[in-house]
Amino acid sequence: MYWVDIENQTFNRFDPATGRNDSWPVPATPGCFNFREGGGAVVATNDGFFDFDFATSSFDKICDAPFDAADFRFNDGKADRQGRLWVGSIRLAFKIDGPPEGTFYRYEAGKVTPVIPDVMVPNGPAFSPDGKTMYRSDWRPEGRIVMQYDYDVTTGIPSNERLFTAMPEGFGIPDGATVDSEGFYWNAIPYGDKGRVARFAPDGPLDLHFEMPILGPTMVAFGGKDMSTLFITSCRLESHMGLPVSPLGGDIFAVETHVHGVPETLTARA
Repeated sequence: MYWVDIENQTFNRFDPATGRNDSWPVPATPGCFNFREGGGAVVATNDGFFDFDFATSSFDKICDAPFDAADFRFNDGKADRQGRLWVGSIRLAFKIDGPPEGTFYRYEAGKVTPVIPDVMVPNGPAFSPDGKTMYRSDWRPEGRIVMQYDYDVTTGIPSNERLFTAMPEGFGIPDGATVDSEGFYWNAIPYGDKGRVARFAPDGPLDLHFEMPILGPTMVAFGGKDMSTLFITSCRLESHMGLPVSPLGGDIFAVETHVHGVPETLTARA
């Protein structure tokens, strides 16, 4: 399992069988990554996109970030079924008041294109198994919502923006997400009355949810031998929100499920 530590600026590889974790310092603050063709990874940071080579443990800069790295950073991201990496930007000084200043960008072959502007808290990008539906979430004063789009797999352009679902009463912020092989949308939901993970049907209704022993689950991803293990990362941000600290905050969890994930598509070399 591969994961990033944003605050400590590391890219990590964890082996659940042995408990070993390999860690590589990232030259800037990482937000997300995707594996690339040839065996490396593309890592999105506040200073731009980097190519990581596992053989040499080296980070080579591909391109600059499309914003001031002193004020913004990349946050959540996910590749479409063609390997284009979608990443949202967010202010380093996190806030939910004032105008929405985040943007979802599309990264492809070393080029970064702004596509969805005016996002308050960019999270939850994911794609249906056939790649023709795109999801992304936001946290606005009027509600904590997930949006849905028709997605052109040839051009990489989303259209027909519409509300997919809103978080039920007591649920928190829609954060990192994935889609299973049945087309259901899985979402990590921190900072409600409990921390939760939820599964939403392709047409929007809540299908199932379970509570976490932490307030801050942040991302869900399927893995394991048959892609039925749901791995869940978490954070330690309670002190920033005036909430009780979860003793297990920052840990990684694994939950065995009755469904299977969809393998991610590799990003092309720059």
